[in-house]
Amino acid sequence: MEYPQPVSQSTREEIEHGLSTCAVFFDWPKDRLRELANAARARHYRRRTPLVSRGNHQREVFVIVSGSIEIAATNAAGDKYILSVLGAGQITRMVHLIDDMQPIFAFDARADSHIIHIPGAAMRRILDAEPVLWRSIAQTMLRRYRMSAEILQDQVLGSVRRRTAITLLNMVYRYGDASGAPCDTELRVSQTDLANMLGVSRQTVGKELAQFKDEGVLGCNEGYRLVTVVDLPRLHRIAAED
Repeated sequence: MEYPQPVSQSTREEIEHGLSTCAVFFDWPKDRLRELANAARARHYRRRTPLVSRGNHQREVFVIVSGSIEIAATNAAGDKYILSVLGAGQITRMVHLIDDMQPIFAFDARADSHIIHIPGAAMRRILDAEPVLWRSIAQTMLRRYRMSAEILQDQVLGSVRRRTAITLLNMVYRYGDASGAPCDTELRVSQTDLANMLGVSRQTVGKELAQFKDEGVLGCNEGYRLVTVVDLPRLHRIAAED
């Protein structure tokens, strides 16, 4: 679904600035970014608010400007699996650019968040009009594909210790959206969230995090909703363990 109503200049500039914080759009020409901003809309969500309501089939791409969102699935028994936690500058639901599949995950705000909604059809038209812009989409999707393959492999072959390290690194590097320097070393994630990502108990996660802290990989944090990485090279070495 597209939004034919013209946006004000100040709103367009705000959306354009928000888009420019996302790595996918770093190399986009200003006129194309402006065109995309004209087709998009921005919304604020309070913590724990769903970004997509039941029965809503709008084919939209999301860019997180501030706050964070959780991408998760829950079965009939109430068991929850968290695919990822995304923060400012990240993009999701790019599947709406290429086919008619409906998302299988729910998208919820983990904190008060500012989200840009981009109609998939409008973004697709811009990409098709200037095909070189598909490059950044392809690079992001391929990095995420490789990451997904590694996660599946580690679920079968990897130790909980190694999987925990890899999950933390995925968050530090924004799930492949940042190909260079780490983006976040203070991770707003709880032990319960990590347990849902790894498919283990919270007690198991707590034990692994305590071990990482003893090894000097993690700092000392109050509460259970913040993990601070203080020795990134060591975390990389743990993730590479057999």
